[in-house]
Amino acid sequence: MTTRSTVVIADDHPVLRQGLRAHLETAGGFSVVGCVGDAQSAINLCRERQPDVLLMDVEMPGRDALGAMVDVKSASPCTRIVVLTAFCRDAVIEAAVRGGASGYLLKSDPPETLLKSLALVLIGERVYSEAVADRLARGGSARGGARTLLSALTSREIEVLRSIGKGMTNGEMAEAMHLSIRTVERHVLRLMRDLRINDRTRLTALAHESGLVN
Repeated sequence: MTTRSTVVIADDHPVLRQGLRAHLETAGGFSVVGCVGDAQSAINLCRERQPDVLLMDVEMPGRDALGAMVDVKSASPCTRIVVLTAFCRDAVIEAAVRGGASGYLLKSDPPETLLKSLALVLIGERVYSEAVADRLARGGSARGGARTLLSALTSREIEVLRSIGKGMTNGEMAEAMHLSIRTVERHVLRLMRDLRINDRTRLTALAHESGLVN
C-alpha cells in the first residue's frame, strides 16, 4: 500500500480549508493531517505531526505568518512550506522566499496547478506561480527582485547561471566545472524550470539583472 504524503493546511477561512482538504485528498491523493487558522497553531501542529508539506496563507490573525516560517522549520525540519495566498506583492514574496518557502502560489491559479506544484515540491523542486516568478525576475526593482528569485538556487545553479550570463556554451561550462555535458544540460533545464524561463536569452538577462555578471 502506497503511503500518502501528508499536508497541514493553515488558512483563516474555514470554507477554503474545507475545499482545499477535499481537493487534496480526492484529486491529489494526499493525506491532510490537520487544518488550522493561524500561524502559531500551524507551528504547533507541524511540531506534533511532522507533515511533508505545510500549505499556508500569509495573512492570518495573530502571529505574523511570514515570520513564523523559521519556527516551522525549527519545529519540523523536513516540512516543506508552500505559500498559497491572494497577495502578489514584492515585499511579501521576497519575505516568503527568504523565509525558506519552497513555493509561492496564488489562489487564482487553476486547481490542477496546486496538485502539480505540491508533487514537484515533494521531490525537492521550488515552485512559483507564473505571475510570481515574473514579478521576482522583472518586478519594480529588477535587480532586487532577480536576487530574491536567485536566493533559492543552489551554489551549482548559481555557477551555471553566471556562466550562461558570460556567454559560455554547455561544452565550455562542462570543461570549466569538470562535469559531463549531459550534467550541464540537466542543470540548465532545471534552471529554466525553477525560474519559469523558457530560453537561454532570458537566463542571460537575469544573470546580468541580478549582478552575477557585470
